[in-house]
Amino acid sequence: MADPKGDKLFVNLGPSQARRRLKRFGHGVRKVQSAGRNRALVTHTATGRHLRELESLFADVGYSNAERELSAPISNLPNIGAESAAWLREAGIQTIAGLERLGPVVAYRLVKQSRPEASLNLLWALEAGLLGKQQQELSDEEKESLQRQLYEK
Repeated sequence: MADPKGDKLFVNLGPSQARRRLKRFGHGVRKVQSAGRNRALVTHTATGRHLRELESLFADVGYSNAERELSAPISNLPNIGAESAAWLREAGIQTIAGLERLGPVVAYRLVKQSRPEASLNLLWALEAGLLGKQQQELSDEEKESLQRQLYEK
């Protein structure tokens, strides 16, 4: 079967989650399929106001018209669970690239403002994830350095 004709919108959600968001949106969506881990490809013919509405459905998780321009979703960061990923998205950090720009200390501060229950384990997990390590692999020196940065102004 040939692929449906239309424009492409890459989103930082799995295909089943993307379909759920699109359930009552009927303006030109042709197909939703997987585009990798926690990513979906929405083929559509939406234009104008309908395209803006379509994009607004995914504004909280990130979207792009080109796959290479879409950074990996924050939920793909090693050491981060679903709840921590949700907290990061609430703080405005949807992608790993966004986390890299801010750094783990600033990201932790942002989460801590709205989620006082967030522990230092989140900070360790963010740093380790960006370094490609498991959280348990962070040395005491690395943790102390992060704590110093956290309490500096």
